[in-house]
Amino acid sequence: MPFQQLTYKFGTLLVAWEKEQIVYLDFGLNKDRARTYLAEETDEGTLPKAWRMAFDRYAQGEVQALDALPCQLRVTPFAEKVLQALRTVPFGQTISYGELARMIGKPQAARAVGGALNRNPIALIYPCHRVIGATGKLTGFASGIAHKEALLAHEIGEN
Repeated sequence: MPFQQLTYKFGTLLVAWEKEQIVYLDFGLNKDRARTYLAEETDEGTLPKAWRMAFDRYAQGEVQALDALPCQLRVTPFAEKVLQALRTVPFGQTISYGELARMIGKPQAARAVGGALNRNPIALIYPCHRVIGATGKLTGFASGIAHKEALLAHEIGEN
């Protein structure tokens, strides 16, 4: 399965794909973390040109440039419901874990929502950086709170 690393002002991305669909997208250079999500060995490749251009446009401030990229989620039905609901949260806006749980009709499942987001295999496109704690505090982001803050600032044009 091919992957490519892309480096931008807001961070480095690791993208893996199969059969013309993105199956993994995460921040940083942690190939071992990627392999825990991908059942196969990965080899460095080159993204399709249109995909690379979409990531470049996102980096230049066109935050909706990633919307049309083809993705295949390899998650549980619950996690898929969480991630699909998350895609409806507007760019630069935030939602709490509890609010997201209510959106999917599971108001008592805020912790389970957090667990699903922790295992999000396609970060950025399924924007877990937009999820915050009940008090409004930025919490729970694998690549760090400063990175979460930078992504939100990027989405509202503050970078």
